[in-house]
Amino acid sequence: MTNEERQIQETLRKVAGAVETPNFHMPCKNHVVQVRRRSVFRSKKWTSIGIASAVVVALLTSMQVSPTFAAYVKSIFAQDGFDEGVQQAARQGFSETSNLSVTDQGITLEVKEIIADPVQVMVALMIKQSDGKPLLPNPSATNAESTAVELLDAKGEVMTDKWGTTFEENVGVVRFILGEKEQEPLPKTLSIHFDEIGDRKGNWKLQVPITMAKTTAATTVLPVNQTQMTKHGLKMTLHQIVHTPTATRIELETQWTEAAKKQLEQEAKQLTGKTTNPDYAPFLPYQQYGLGYYYEGADGSKGKERIIYNSYSMDRYGHFRWINDDDPLPKGKAATLVINSLHKAIPYDMSVTFHPDELNKKPVIQQVGEDIFTLKSIKLAKDDDSEKQQMEMEIEIQSRDITRIYLPWWVLQDGQGTTYRAKMGHQSKGPVDQSGRERATYKIRLEDSRDWEGGEITKLPEKLTLRLDAVQKKYPLEWRIPVTNQ
Repeated sequence: MTNEERQIQETLRKVAGAVETPNFHMPCKNHVVQVRRRSVFRSKKWTSIGIASAVVVALLTSMQVSPTFAAYVKSIFAQDGFDEGVQQAARQGFSETSNLSVTDQGITLEVKEIIADPVQVMVALMIKQSDGKPLLPNPSATNAESTAVELLDAKGEVMTDKWGTTFEENVGVVRFILGEKEQEPLPKTLSIHFDEIGDRKGNWKLQVPITMAKTTAATTVLPVNQTQMTKHGLKMTLHQIVHTPTATRIELETQWTEAAKKQLEQEAKQLTGKTTNPDYAPFLPYQQYGLGYYYEGADGSKGKERIIYNSYSMDRYGHFRWINDDDPLPKGKAATLVINSLHKAIPYDMSVTFHPDELNKKPVIQQVGEDIFTLKSIKLAKDDDSEKQQMEMEIEIQSRDITRIYLPWWVLQDGQGTTYRAKMGHQSKGPVDQSGRERATYKIRLEDSRDWEGGEITKLPEKLTLRLDAVQKKYPLEWRIPVTNQ
């Protein structure tokens, strides 16, 4: 890894502390790092960031469980808090109980249940003391030779060692997303090796069989192999739809035409040196996009519109392979997949200078085209993690087509040229006005960019300039593909 790549990676890892971050792909030839938000449960918010690799590992974020394991009637995965597809598969008997365990230093690590099909593997763990009471601390591997959790194929070769666990109440869950590699084998074994649990050193090793005969038999693959071109020059190829007991998966490939890349090259030049992540900024026009879709029933009913975000980079110029999972479509009922929008990042030019003391008395309004920005307030606020004071801004945006603004795209500078980067943020949507503009409120926490650890800000600067270098905008599409789950 070159010094430049290492610096970019450090930048991406720093940005990973934010609430809303773009899907970064390392801009170098052979090394790709993605920083993305990915929930174990599609209906839940994930509270941390994961680094995507050969197979994505997602963590349990919030699972409501009863105080004792005896309260579980049949399956952990049938409880509220999991995706409906996972609950449904568990209720239909597709999960397997394990009860494999290992004890060391008076602590028992036990694998209670596994649910595995061709799109994902989920494993429920428990950690107990010698008196049977649960322990909540996450296990870890401090030994450099131990990769802690590995998914192995039939030959015993490692498919992935990217792992994570989160424990809530009595139960922890490890989840692997399968299928990044087109010809990926099915996993056969989950290998676990922890050498530290809580503050206790030890040796906890397990080899857990992964059985998929039942779920594989219940999986159907619908070949599609259709291609559509957008007016922006994005070639979309829908390869297939996979229906498993836990999910319906879209498998899609996208890439820009050569003509489109010429336009994107001009946009990249506009963004060079911009944003608080200037190393990545020139790659934004190529890489930063997503597709909106929904499922439509035979009666014309429309499901919730979603965005396909889970992409794997084929190159650094926006050639992606996508896999996206939803709860399983109903069996035997006609359905149509409708890809209805392209969400694409573009260069943007919004800049407004203000005095904090005046802003807090009267909002500052700036209009860019039909988009209206209202700076509502700025104050000092203590950071929960560092307990240091940082700046916090509230900004309201009214726009017909801006769908997202990622944190690195905001740039705040004071009169002395010090740059403040957005490290945390929250976005909330409001009503649509008479002109068709949707109201969105952004609350962002900003820290001094001269200090990676976030230096203390003791007072608000006398004058500040807020700049927005890029936005993600929505463009309509209409691509309809029958995808009935037979």
